[in-house]
Amino acid sequence: MRTSIVRAALAVLILPASAGAQSLSLTEAEALARLSPASPYVRAQRAAVDAARAEAAAAGRWPNPRATVNREAAAGVTEYITTVTQPLPVTGRLGLDVAAAAARADAVSSRSDELLRRIRAHLRLAFAALVEAQARERELEAAAARLRELADVLARREAAGDAAGFDWLRAEREALDAEADRAAAAVARAHAQGDLAAFFENPGRALDVVAVVEPRVPTPLPPLDMLVERALSTRDELRALEHEADSARLDERSAERRRYPEPEIVAGTKTSTAGDIGGVLAVHASIPLFDRFGPARAAARARAARAEADSEVFRAALVAEIAALRATVVERRAASDRYRASEASTAELERIAQISYDAGERSILELLDAYRTGAAARVRQAELDGAARQAGIELAFASGWEIE
Repeated sequence: MRTSIVRAALAVLILPASAGAQSLSLTEAEALARLSPASPYVRAQRAAVDAARAEAAAAGRWPNPRATVNREAAAGVTEYITTVTQPLPVTGRLGLDVAAAAARADAVSSRSDELLRRIRAHLRLAFAALVEAQARERELEAAAARLRELADVLARREAAGDAAGFDWLRAEREALDAEADRAAAAVARAHAQGDLAAFFENPGRALDVVAVVEPRVPTPLPPLDMLVERALSTRDELRALEHEADSARLDERSAERRRYPEPEIVAGTKTSTAGDIGGVLAVHASIPLFDRFGPARAAARARAARAEADSEVFRAALVAEIAALRATVVERRAASDRYRASEASTAELERIAQISYDAGERSILELLDAYRTGAAARVRQAELDGAARQAGIELAFASGWEIE
């Protein structure tokens, strides 16, 4: 009776929160397709690009004209002078400012594309984590069921006087521990579901998401030099740094043009109460006597040098990262395959232990140890598969090469 109560309580505790709800089964491709344009991640990146494009558009506008009205009165005569002043950017500075702003917008756009690729990689990692969590929970659930079945058999034997009470109690204890492990795995699976659903426009059905793994053969890894070449030609971060260097060089040229005066044309009319009417025409220009825009040129030159140095650092770090990630993928795939090759021996170990226990040749502790070893091996296989999958996703992001 007490055993039944404990089992019922555990069943309530470990029952998945989504029980009874219709599951939302998704493959990785379907999960990526659900990365909605309305997602906060995507909207944030698009807003940054829109702001940069707006700044580039503003850089190409001519200065607004200025209207001036003067009134002068002397000796009973009042004069009115109405003029319009229009600056004329004739030195080519405006075109350079437009090109520099456009290069900055391109840098923001490239960096936004890089971040969106990283978001997609994070979604794939979340999907892989859910696949691993589901596999771990599934194996622990199967282990708990096997131990529960064993405990029930021993309980019936103990009641009939065919088994020792110790064997039943020890198996009962092992079954309860296995169910507790399964409950912890269910919690981890729920967290993984939430992490994946956070990328969707409507994450309200987080606990209904089920990751479906499509059967596929792992893609052979390209050579290191091909991965590096692909990364150097496709990574948007490198393009962003190149655009930033171009923008800084254009800003430097624009600062040099500012040393030359840009005229302001003043035109208007002059009237007076004495009946005189005349025209006004003037040309104004600032003289670069004190500010010759040296600091602006130096700042632009420094930005260009920094962007070029950052590009060199990124290239060097990228080569090292790809080499390390490729080695990681190779090692993790090999480890997963080697471990899977021993799966038959794990099942054989459990079978031999069960036969030997039934024949009275082994104790309950040895049988439970075999069960525990088998469950741990299957969970370990799920972890190894997940680690290999995650390393492949990281390598795909770093190199720009689709690696399954």
